[in-house]
Amino acid sequence: MPREVEIARFKVKSDEGKEYTIIEYQEYIMDRKAAELTAEIEGFKRYTTEEELHVHVIDPDTFKIFETGEIVKRV
Repeated sequence: MPREVEIARFKVKSDEGKEYTIIEYQEYIMDRKAAELTAEIEGFKRYTTEEELHVHVIDPDTFKIFETGEIVKRV
C-alpha cells in the first residue's frame, strides 16, 4: 500500500485576487524488488487546496482549480 507525504505548501492567486494555499503530496511505493526492505520509489504527486479542492498543474507556476475553473498563479 502506498504512503502519501505532504512535501510542499505554497500560495497562489487568481487574476481576480482570490488567494489559495496549495498542498503538494508525494506518493511513495514499496520497491519489492529491492534487497533492502525499506526501499521506496516515488509514485504520483497530488495537489489540493487547503479546502480540499482538486488542482491540475498547467506548469510549475500555473494551476487550475477543478471545481471553480479558476486559473491561479504562484505568488
